[in-house]
Amino acid sequence: MIKETTKTQRMIMMGVAILGGIYLMAFAPTQAMTTLKISLDQAFTRLIPYDADFYPAVPVLTTTYSAWIVLFVFAGSFALLLSKKLLQGAHWARATVLGLFAAPAVAGMTMVIPWFVLVLAEYPEKGVPTATISGMPTAMPILFISLAIYYVILFADQDTIKHKFQKFVPFTLMGVISGMVFMNAQHGVRYFIHIPGNFMKNAEGLIVGNPNPPPITSPLAHFITNLDHLDWLTFEPLAAQTNSPQTLALLLGGFMLYVSSVLLIIAIPMMAMKKKAGWYIATSTALATAFVSVQGFVVRNSMEWLQGGMLSLLLFVVLMLPVFKKFFLAEGDEW
Repeated sequence: MIKETTKTQRMIMMGVAILGGIYLMAFAPTQAMTTLKISLDQAFTRLIPYDADFYPAVPVLTTTYSAWIVLFVFAGSFALLLSKKLLQGAHWARATVLGLFAAPAVAGMTMVIPWFVLVLAEYPEKGVPTATISGMPTAMPILFISLAIYYVILFADQDTIKHKFQKFVPFTLMGVISGMVFMNAQHGVRYFIHIPGNFMKNAEGLIVGNPNPPPITSPLAHFITNLDHLDWLTFEPLAAQTNSPQTLALLLGGFMLYVSSVLLIIAIPMMAMKKKAGWYIATSTALATAFVSVQGFVVRNSMEWLQGGMLSLLLFVVLMLPVFKKFFLAEGDEW
């Protein structure tokens, strides 16, 4: 996939790697943390008092944003150290830096979407007060700066325009799908870890903590068993115990999709170096993700999962087409 570069192209790559590395270390963590704090503050004050379903977003976003912030610092530091190797034309360094900026580009996407859900969205049917904040999140530049550097690194060589377009399709799809399935994972985990019995409505009709939550010896207190005893839409008790398909759908549509997102990012630098393991990782991940996402749609009627499943299937087809596959598998490595 990687072609030879001119001295000017290598200097450009070195320059953007240095600037991007400084940005990821010095500015992106603060922008991400500011976005997280505002989003959680809005969830606590505007959403959770009216709908307990929003509460699991607090531990989910706290964990994932924190992980991304730590990654920013390491990715920025690594990019700075590899900048010299970019100037020297090391192919492995270019592929590595491509992956280093793919990760924060995906992270930026996953940080922007919750802003629309928790901060800007209106929920009059739930009695939620109108939004008090407008505008875009401070994490928005993380997406666009990282994405711009990603494309500079991807296209800064002497390959033909036709080949660059052919590379644009799969390398863009992998990033977009990584971000989308990560957000679908947030949705799955949010409902997977939700214990309805921990909340109740007070006399004013607001959601508060239940002073008598289900005891730890009750199946209602555990996320694997609680939906076997509760209606998954209303959380009302069921007349008889069931083996709810919701539990498995949320597990796979949650935690497994986190893994899918990470694997697609890992595959990017490997595929850039024509390592056949990268193509196998990306292709098998796309197929597994499509299957699980469509399964989740069937069980929960979630259009987000269906969209993620269709995009994952599209990526699988693209990676299987010879016109694209030739960029990722060396001679003799044909599947």
